[in-house]
Amino acid sequence: MTFPWSSSRLRQLLIGGAMLAVFLPPGMSHASYGQEVLRQGTSDHTDVRVLQTVLDRLGYGITVDGVFGPGTRYAVESFQRAHHVTADGVVGNLTFVALAQAMTGASRGGDARGVAYTVQSGDTMGSIAAKEGVSLIALEQANPRVNAAKLQVGVTLVIPSASAATNLPSPSSLGQKLVDVVMKLGGVRYLYGGASPSIGFDCSGLVYYAAHLVGIDLPRTASEQYNAGVPVPAGDLQPGDLVFFNTDGYASHVGVYIGDGRFVQAETTGTVVHVTSLSQPYWANSFIGARRIYN
Repeated sequence: MTFPWSSSRLRQLLIGGAMLAVFLPPGMSHASYGQEVLRQGTSDHTDVRVLQTVLDRLGYGITVDGVFGPGTRYAVESFQRAHHVTADGVVGNLTFVALAQAMTGASRGGDARGVAYTVQSGDTMGSIAAKEGVSLIALEQANPRVNAAKLQVGVTLVIPSASAATNLPSPSSLGQKLVDVVMKLGGVRYLYGGASPSIGFDCSGLVYYAAHLVGIDLPRTASEQYNAGVPVPAGDLQPGDLVFFNTDGYASHVGVYIGDGRFVQAETTGTVVHVTSLSQPYWANSFIGARRIYN
């Protein structure tokens, strides 16, 4: 059997641990080998380090620490979504197989998520998206560790493949319709006090505009929107929920949760409407709660 990984240490770990599932015969379960799937909460586990190493080598930029925390789950869900595996953050047999296939492709010089692009002087995420024929939102989703507002020359981006760029949940609720609207507004510039795509949005203006398009009546400011709807525990977030942040001593910033630990926001002057991870330290530390404004 030929292993696609170049590291001999990694090959040994793959053979010795739960990553053996990659090579199980069709129909053979983890339980048959006495193995467990990997999920958030697993810590100090050799197989978690292997998983993190593989994800890092595939370009998901995570810390290899042996702890299956929110960052690892987010990377797993991003990988699953891009490879048409149920994005539940749990690494089972199908995900192991997809990882093996992705690493095989990466070892042949490709990128499992799309085509590599090196940022040039004068580039912006918007100009790159237009030049490469992908949406700004899809480009940001494929590069969650890149700061779109401070794009650096020489940074390598992944231009998502068509399948990865379009692999979003289909509309199934009013919440998903709200997500669809804000996703289409990606790239609109930030403007303090703005509430229209023709002039720009501030954070609450984006939410106010999108909500009204789908028939949801909301007040205009973030602090007022924080008092609307039904409180939602962080662990029960659904696409279309509003996420709020304390950036000025109160509920002063809002975005729309789109799933997989991400939200769309109009952030600040000099930026455009874009996707951000809730696990980024600034947003994780300033998060104060969520509200569901749909039934």
